[in-house]
Amino acid sequence: MIYFISRNILKLFFKIFFRLRIAGSANCPKTGPLIIAPNHTSFLDPLIAGFAVPRGLNFMARNSLFRNRIFGNILKSVNAFPLKREGADVGAMRLAIDKLCHGKAVLIFPEGTRSRDGNLGKPRAGIGFLAASSGAKILPCYIKGSREAFPRGAIFPRFKKITVCVGKPLEVDKDKSEKEYYMQIAEDTMAAIRALKKNED
Repeated sequence: MIYFISRNILKLFFKIFFRLRIAGSANCPKTGPLIIAPNHTSFLDPLIAGFAVPRGLNFMARNSLFRNRIFGNILKSVNAFPLKREGADVGAMRLAIDKLCHGKAVLIFPEGTRSRDGNLGKPRAGIGFLAASSGAKILPCYIKGSREAFPRGAIFPRFKKITVCVGKPLEVDKDKSEKEYYMQIAEDTMAAIRALKKNED
């Protein structure tokens, strides 16, 4: 309940002040395990991706954000859970797989971290592992303008136009478990995001 109320209020705020435009929301499957996979250039990206799809999302957020008890509780109330940035966080990955296996939607950035120059980076195999382990479809998204609205080092956002484009869902083969296949899924996801970027640009 808190998630959807806060999302609707913030979505209206973004539409008014950031002229938020969303394209392709109808591509989001209404049910079943789903990985939302956007590019990542700003701290605003998790919020924007959440606005773009009609489903409630579960978020991986770096564990340092949970150190403040009050802010950590707020994050938990909107379905965020901590992820250790150092090394492979097996616990977070297991939790994400469990949520996906229960038919929920999880947001994951294929690049793993924010782009420093705004360009699309190289993907990591983690998204492929999660998709192949759970059988989840992957929904590629391209976010434009979030870096200009809230760049690295900024304290306050700038009211720049933001657009998010949602692509067609990608399906994976759950019976494959090779590391090379995980990387192939990640690369296919980034290729779909690049295609959305090219179309939007």
